[in-house]
Amino acid sequence: MPRPGITAMIPCYNEAACVEQAYREIRSELLRYDDVEILFVDDGSDDGTLDAIKSFAARDPLVKYISFARNFGLEAAFSAGFKYASKPWTVQFDADLQSPPEEMHRLVQKALEGYDVVFAVRENRQDPWYRRLGTWGHQMIARRWLGIEIPAGASVFRIARTCVARKVVDSRLSTPYFSATAPLLGARYTTLPTSHRPRVAGQGKWNLRKLAGHAIELFVGFSFRPLVWLYALAATMLAAGVLLLELFWTGFAGHDALATAGLATSLITLLVVVVVARYLVRVMRVQAIGMPRYQIREANIVVRADEALYGQETPYLTADIWEDVS
Repeated sequence: MPRPGITAMIPCYNEAACVEQAYREIRSELLRYDDVEILFVDDGSDDGTLDAIKSFAARDPLVKYISFARNFGLEAAFSAGFKYASKPWTVQFDADLQSPPEEMHRLVQKALEGYDVVFAVRENRQDPWYRRLGTWGHQMIARRWLGIEIPAGASVFRIARTCVARKVVDSRLSTPYFSATAPLLGARYTTLPTSHRPRVAGQGKWNLRKLAGHAIELFVGFSFRPLVWLYALAATMLAAGVLLLELFWTGFAGHDALATAGLATSLITLLVVVVVARYLVRVMRVQAIGMPRYQIREANIVVRADEALYGQETPYLTADIWEDVS
């Protein structure tokens, strides 16, 4: 089996309880390949995660890291990870180890069959019911109702050809939703069932609010069908309102019917305004796409000056430098 160069990319946010175990297990599996690195992306943790990562880097030359100035979110973290990965292939892991690191070899083997991206599909998923239901529901709506091409059951445990992944995260779209953008750009992709297990430690970061926001990002970012449906609904309500007024003036409808219709119209108008406003946010994001999605406070690799919080391209930002520039 060929042994390609691989970056193991691990986004982290407040994972102090499990990041050391993640480092040990992932490193053990990664050493089966010849040209490798481990890239931690600290998403503004405040619980000691960064200190642990820096301790790994101090004793292990394979470990690279970048640390955000604050919590910018998972999409920003994996965008930075793909951008700063230095190997031809990048495997994205979860620090909670719910996707066992030993499954990466099956992803690698599948990718070498000629794919740009291989998404893991979690079998017997060990997550709360609302997360399983939420993932199934928003992917079903996206695929069947909104016409969005997205790999069924795709998770963030995946391997990607690094150059293709950079095209995905740098595309001029309003949201870096990787599993929907990769097919849109024509990347050759497939899925692969992999095992899944409970968290090794710590608490999950996804709640109902985040799941809903994530789904809305997908719907609005990759489909205009909700606007079409709302326009059709508004036109229907307008025609019904005109008919009701005619019936009211001719005495075939009373004040109660008119009041009910007025309330329904107000609610639908509010819905239209909310949805249109969300699409306006999408437009504003596209206009501001040249701005970095994150700012890096510290790293042990060279980072772009426009993505460094202190505006300098440097291979290593230390506490002393923070004090000097502040």
